[in-house]
Order: sequence, then C-alpha cells, then structure tokens
Amino acid sequence: MPPPPQQKKDADEASEYDPTLLSSQRDYRLTTTDFYLKRGLPQRIPDQYLAHSTSPILAAEERKQRETVQGHKRLVGVVVSSGKMDKTVKVRLPKQRWNKRIHKYFATHESHLVHDPNNSLRTGDVVQLHRLRVSTIVHHVVASILSPFGSPISERPPVPTADDRLAMYKKKRFAKLHRRGLRREAAKGNADAIQELRKMGLEPGKGVEAGKGETANLQRGIGKKRTPTPKDGAILGAKGQKLPEGVLPGGKHEVGKINERAQANKDKTAKRQAQTEENLAEADRKGEELAEQGLEAESVVEQERQGPVSRREGVRENVYGSRP
Repeated sequence: MPPPPQQKKDADEASEYDPTLLSSQRDYRLTTTDFYLKRGLPQRIPDQYLAHSTSPILAAEERKQRETVQGHKRLVGVVVSSGKMDKTVKVRLPKQRWNKRIHKYFATHESHLVHDPNNSLRTGDVVQLHRLRVSTIVHHVVASILSPFGSPISERPPVPTADDRLAMYKKKRFAKLHRRGLRREAAKGNADAIQELRKMGLEPGKGVEAGKGETANLQRGIGKKRTPTPKDGAILGAKGQKLPEGVLPGGKHEVGKINERAQANKDKTAKRQAQTEENLAEADRKGEELAEQGLEAESVVEQERQGPVSRREGVRENVYGSRP
C-alpha cells in the first residue's frame, strides 16, 4: 500500500518560503494572499487592481494584462478627518490654480474621500493614495503611510498592499462564482448543492426541490418561462421573439388573415367618416331651412351678438328686460 499523504505545514513553519514553487515541490501551504494571487480568475480583472501589483506569481493572462495597464502620478496628501466614518477618511491633496489675469499659479487644495480598509489612519498622517473606485463617492484607497502622526505604525492595523487588495478581490469573485455554480446545480435538483446553499444561509431558489430539475419546475409554472423554439410550432421573428398568430417574419400577414389591431383601427376610421358625413348633411339641412325663412347665417349671428330677440313681436329686448 502507498504511504498516506503527509499533511503540509503552514507557511510560517517553512524554513525557506518560495511561492513560485509547484505544489509537488514544497512541503508547506501557501498563504491566503499567495494562494489567490497564483490562482487565475476566469474573468477580466479591473485595471485599477493590477496597476500597482508587483507579484511575480500571477497567472499568465493576468501578467499580460498588467503590462498594458498605465500607472498614474503619485498622490500624497494629509488626513484631515478620521474616525467619523467606518473605513473612510478625508484626505487633502495640494494643488495649484492658474490665474489668467496675472498669469501666475496659486497654491490651493482639494479633498477626497479615501477608503481605509483596516481603519489604520489618524488625523494628521501623511499618506500615499492609489486610484480605486470603491463606491460612487470614494475613488481612492490608501497605499501606505509616509509619516504617521500620533501613535506609531507598529501599534496600528496594517495597511493592505496592492497585492493584498488584488487577492481579496479575487477571493470575493471566486466565492461568487462558486455560489452561482451551486445555484445552477440546485436548479437541476442536486441535493448536495441545495444542502450546501442552505448551510451558507442562502435560499436555493423558488420551487427548487431535490431530485427535480428545471423542466419539472417549468411544467408547474415555477421559475422563468422557457423561450419558444421552432420545434414548439412558434413562428419566430428576426431576433427570436414570438410573433402574433397569423403574422409572418418581416411584419407580413398570411393570406386571408388580418391583425386584430389593424381591424380595430379600420373600424374606428369608418365610424369617424360616417359621423363626418352625418354632420355635413345636418349642416346642409339647417342651411336650407334658413334660406326658406329668408334669413342668412351671418344675419342670425349678428342678432345673437346684439341680444335676445322676442319670438312673438320680433323686438329686441334690452338688458333689463324692458321694452324700448
């Protein structure tokens, strides 16, 4: 029988720690940072995480991407506010403003909210910043403390390096991809995936049961509806959408059929035309009646403007109802 595999010791116990060696060439485990740095992520990493990384153990694709990333200028500022927000401080950066009238630069400043992962900064520290979009209002992260103010650096939580930030990002992405894979397996009815998701405190999904996959859930009307295919007898358009009954791709109708909406519009137009003809006939009839009475339309309108006319005597009444 082959000897049982020996358990590897921690990285702290190794006499010579070398993360570039293969797993078969070393008898110790890698640190968490080196483990995730060495493991290639199947997605593209944002350039801001690779801009300041110097690790030689990255995957080949990640090293190739890092060579194309352009760095930015050195940002150094002073912490002017700390302890008021969790993992966020305000840093003031020096700046120069050009005066167009006297053609001279004047010293000014600008303030930025900076991400402090371990709450290591104190008011008065001189720090170096790296560009990293953390939220909509925080676009920088602390890189190092150049000159501490107050307590020494040894008594504070360590500031993560660029490689530490990259490893933490990859760790979160790997965890998310793992959860996504578990949900897909749970949707197929994998009992182990469902149990593992519930151990994480996550819901496998609505209608997910062990031993029953997506087809069973869809037959019961649970979950997303399946897109119709030509095998189902559906007529699909240019983009794969299901067209109304009696409509061919390109908007053309089949022979002998008409769209219901077009029929409704046609009926509405015919009804409107009939109403218009009826109104014209009524206007002609009233015009003939006025002509028989010897009145014209303009004279009637003028009398209405002057005031009401008595039908019996044909005398116009004044405003107060008395006769002239």
